[in-house]
Amino acid sequence: MEVEPEDTALQKAVRGLIGAPLTFAWLGVLFVTTRRQRSAGRWAARRIQRENSTNLKHLKNRPLRNLATSLFWLDGLHWWPYVPVYAAVLAPAERRLRWWRWLLVGMAAHVVGTLVGQVYLRQSILTRRAPRRLVNARDVGVSYFVFGIAGALTGYVQRRFRLPCQVAGVAALSANAVSRPTFTEVGHLTAFTVGLAAIPLAPDRERLAFGAGRRANAQ
Repeated sequence: MEVEPEDTALQKAVRGLIGAPLTFAWLGVLFVTTRRQRSAGRWAARRIQRENSTNLKHLKNRPLRNLATSLFWLDGLHWWPYVPVYAAVLAPAERRLRWWRWLLVGMAAHVVGTLVGQVYLRQSILTRRAPRRLVNARDVGVSYFVFGIAGALTGYVQRRFRLPCQVAGVAALSANAVSRPTFTEVGHLTAFTVGLAAIPLAPDRERLAFGAGRRANAQ
C-alpha cells in the first residue's frame, strides 16, 4: 500500500494560517497597536489604554464603542507573549468551531465577562471595598475573549479527560478570584464559564477531539 508523504513544516504552517484567518489577522492588528503604544511612550500608552477601556465610566457613556475597541489594545507594551496563546488556543478553536461560532462565543464571553466584572467592581466601590477612582480604571485586552474560547475548546478534549479538565479550569479560576478578588479575576472566571456553556454549539466534538486524527491514522 502506498504511503502518502507527510506534510512539511511550511505546508502545516500555511494550512494553519488558512484555517484560522481571524485569529492571525487579529494578532497582526495587535502587533500594530502595540507598536503604536511603544512609540508613544509609557504615559501616552496609558492614556490610549484608558480611552479604550471598558470601565464603568465608558460603559455608561459609550458602551458599544469601547466593548469593541478594547479588544485591539493590550495592557502592556509586549506583543510576543500573546503569540503562543493565539497559536495554541484561538487558532485550534477557530478551525474546529468555524469562524462564526468562534466569533459568537468569544464576543459573548468578552461582553458578559466585562459586564459581570464591572458590576462586581461597582458593588465593591459602593461598599467601600474598592477606591472610587477605579470607575476610570484601565481595562483593555483580549483575556475575556481568550478564556471564553478556552472554555469552549475543552469540549474537544478526549471524553475521559474532558470533565476533569473543565473542573480544574473552574477550580483554578475560582481560587484566583477568591485570593485576588478584583473585577479582572471575576471576569476571567465568568468568561470561562460562558465558554463552557457554549460547548453544545461546538460541532463534531468526538471526530475533531485532540488526538482523534492520530488515532484514526494509526488504524
